[in-house]
This record gives sequence, C-alpha cells and structure tokens, in this order.
Amino acid sequence: MTPRRVAAVVVDLALALALGAAARLAHVYWYRAFETSVAVDLGGSVALGVVLAAGHVLVASGDRGLAATERRPDSRAWGPRSVVGAGAAGVALHVSIAPAFTPFSLGPPGVNAVLAAGGVAVGLWSVAVRRAARSSA
Repeated sequence: MTPRRVAAVVVDLALALALGAAARLAHVYWYRAFETSVAVDLGGSVALGVVLAAGHVLVASGDRGLAATERRPDSRAWGPRSVVGAGAAGVALHVSIAPAFTPFSLGPPGVNAVLAAGGVAVGLWSVAVRRAARSSA
C-alpha cells in the first residue's frame, strides 16, 4: 500500500467520523434550542435527515465537489436516490430512538452514541459510493 493510498484511507475515515460527529451535534443543539414534544421530535428527525443528506453529498463528492469546472463521470458521485436514502436513514434513525415514537428509554448519552454511530455508518457508505463511482469511471 502506497503512502498516498494510506493518506486517502485516513481522510475517508476522518470524513466518516466527522459525519458521525455532525449527527451528534445536530441532535444536541436541536434539543438545547427546543423543549421536547412530539412535534419537536418529528422536527428533530427531519433535521437529522437533512444533516445526513448534506453530509452524504459532501463526503460522496469528496474533492470533486470543489472542482465543478471539470465534468467527468465521477464528478458527481452522489445521485438523487442516494441523497434521499441518506436523508431517510437519518429520519429513521432518529424516529427509532425518539421518546415520542418508541418505548425505549435511552438517556442522552445513549441517544447521542446511537446517532453518532449511525452518522459514521452513513459516512462510510458515502465513501463507498464515491469509490464505486470513481472505479467505474
């Protein structure tokens, strides 16, 4: 394995971890701003879906997202279906642990850990989408 490939793997893992941290922070700041209710839980689910969808676009586009002048087959690795899938994963993840929708009684640390793990999973999937698009180009 060359040093360049090792660096690429490290950057990809850092991006996936950053998406997990973004999911956790979105949840923390959402509930610091609003009191808990069914409507707020539903809004939190949508907000988390938006965060993961936007994160998917950023991670899947990688360095090509900044170079819009170059139109290559892999310059837009993410597609509408994958963005919707990442957003739906965020909504489903939050709905599955929100107190208004589930009988599970996780405390804030447990909820944040689940959301961070889900964000990392979506980040790793986004990296896989980008790599698949680049290898097929």
